[in-house]
Amino acid sequence: MSTSDRKRSRFKLAALIAIPLAVLGAGLAYAHQHGGHGCGMMSHDGMSAHLDQVQGVLGRIGATDAQKSRIDATLKTAFSEFKVVRDDHHAAFGKLHELLLAPSVDRGQIEALRAAQVKSLEDASRRLVTAFEDVAETLTPEQRAAFAQEVRKHHD
Repeated sequence: MSTSDRKRSRFKLAALIAIPLAVLGAGLAYAHQHGGHGCGMMSHDGMSAHLDQVQGVLGRIGATDAQKSRIDATLKTAFSEFKVVRDDHHAAFGKLHELLLAPSVDRGQIEALRAAQVKSLEDASRRLVTAFEDVAETLTPEQRAAFAQEVRKHHD
């Protein structure tokens, strides 16, 4: 494989990872803005819609039934784990409000809460990227290129 082919492959993998991460980040922000319950990308309906969209793309790029099944299971697990993190983050945000509105401000507790949230989101991000890597490895290089093309068409 030439250097330019490796660079293109890395770019495509980075796009395959970056696009869903951006969507998930926006989903978290949207859910936070709208109360975090029952709406947005990370709601049950939102996750189901995105899984359906992925399955549609997989059909258009010629993925086998085994590939579709494996990818669906991988993404369902990842999205379920991320939903737990979102719910925990929402609860922590409520705790932050309590700490900030208490008769005295406990900076140590606030910092501990912040650090725990950063760690939780970092861990979730790592697991999510691992899931996307697993999905990418399930597809052939040609399928990954076709998948990226489909994603670009959807976002243009």
